[in-house]
Amino acid sequence: MKSQKWLPYLLVLPTLLYLGVFFAYPMVSALQLAVRADVSYLPLRVEPNVAAARGDVLAMQTVVEILDRVRGEELLPNGRTRPIFWFLVRGESVSGEVVTGWANQQNLFVESRTESTQARVISGESASEWTLQHINTMFNDFRFRSAIWNTFLMIVVILPIQFVLAIIMALLLQAQPRGTTLFLYVYAIPLGISDLAAGLVWYALFTQRGFINSALVGLGIIDTPFIFIAAGREGWIFLAIVLAEIWRATSIVMVIVVSGLQAIPREYIEAGEVFGASVWQRIWTIVLPLLRPSLQVALILRTILAFQVFAVVIAISGGEVFTVLANETYRWYDRGDWGYNNPNVAAAYSGLIMLISLGISFFYLRAVRTQEEVAKA
Repeated sequence: MKSQKWLPYLLVLPTLLYLGVFFAYPMVSALQLAVRADVSYLPLRVEPNVAAARGDVLAMQTVVEILDRVRGEELLPNGRTRPIFWFLVRGESVSGEVVTGWANQQNLFVESRTESTQARVISGESASEWTLQHINTMFNDFRFRSAIWNTFLMIVVILPIQFVLAIIMALLLQAQPRGTTLFLYVYAIPLGISDLAAGLVWYALFTQRGFINSALVGLGIIDTPFIFIAAGREGWIFLAIVLAEIWRATSIVMVIVVSGLQAIPREYIEAGEVFGASVWQRIWTIVLPLLRPSLQVALILRTILAFQVFAVVIAISGGEVFTVLANETYRWYDRGDWGYNNPNVAAAYSGLIMLISLGISFFYLRAVRTQEEVAKA
């Protein structure tokens, strides 16, 4: 009996291990990368010797004044020696104070080791420190506002349309008319297509020689093809991305809603019919309240996926005319011609996406609750 009491806790261990390895560790690492910076400082010595005690530190590229110099000998691995200079320098430390100490010639740029009166710090020892510089860089990025605005705008527009369509599709399948299997296969087709492929399909529809222009010209509605996707046509680009996302991801919501509908006892719906409730009344007062757990899962999943929209945006807009948060994350991490090669700022963007997703998920868990959950709370 005692072993049976401990069995549920033993079954939780793999879940905790999964959360620690694949969620907690990457999350902490990303956040740490966003608030830490690798810096180099030059520690000054109290005497012209590598083994001497350290004094204050100077930042890279600090211009210092040379007060004195000492020539010594450095022993090489092959047993020979070579001349090496130590400079007594004075400059402004990291804390803003004027300090004096000895520095090796290897850490300074000096035009003349015997005559120069000034030098510049070019190397030192690496260190890591906490900083908000990367987060400030993200907030001050000229694309940040447009990226976050476009991301939230897509969510506000796409989610209601997707859920209405998904519920209609699920109710149609639940009613089981003729051709239900065919409807299910047609609805499920986008599930087998990748994000990038979906973006390319809709890009091909909206191009100058795409299906839409060909149909409009063929029907005589327009004389020349209309340019949908181009600089200055952000509205049409946004429409193309929204349509591509609705077509691509509505099926995911539909599958979740269908599973929720199958869990609703038919006696409840039949009781509504007996009491004279219309179709709309049965959906609003019976189906939707009982679908809250499934809708909660679908909302969380779809919102998180909406924050990760990237390939569709790249395929349709190229990521330049229209941008989202995931695109900016890649742009700062990328080392190509248009990337900034700054993993720290990219980590700040990804951390922002993660924090917003967690916040919205918590809001859904509190807002879309069943009566039993509200009673327990």
